[in-house]
Amino acid sequence: MKELSPLFVRVAGLFLIVFTVSKLPVHSMAYSIRPEYGILSYSIPSIIPLLAGILLFWFPKTISKNILDVIPESINIENPKVILYIGCVLIGVVFMFFSISDLMYHISSGAFIYLFQKYEFSLDFVDVPGFVATIAEVLFSWVLVFRTNTFLLFVSRWKNGL
Repeated sequence: MKELSPLFVRVAGLFLIVFTVSKLPVHSMAYSIRPEYGILSYSIPSIIPLLAGILLFWFPKTISKNILDVIPESINIENPKVILYIGCVLIGVVFMFFSISDLMYHISSGAFIYLFQKYEFSLDFVDVPGFVATIAEVLFSWVLVFRTNTFLLFVSRWKNGL
């Protein structure tokens, strides 16, 4: 378990980074609608988790050592790789649920504008950054659900550097 804890921490950091980046279009759109609150009120909710994810990703050994110092020695997990695999698939399913929901919103709103005769279809009416972020989230969740072994191999390479 102790030898895989840096890998668990690195995967958690990567998830936090991807989830935060997927929410950047929402914060930028909110700022464009209500700029009177100031840029910090919209950027801090993205900067803090992004920095936390980067720290988790780049310093997994230090963070896992601090976590393992608190955990008692009596915990014994027979096959931690299976738990990591199942955790990645479950997180992928959750990401896929939210990303498919967002994708359906973008597609239906674009189709509504296209089919409604009063408006001419234009990219001005479509949330392009949100749509691109949703596509990236769909692809990432697809990798987590259907290519978990490849993803874990890629992440474990970072343990010793590329």
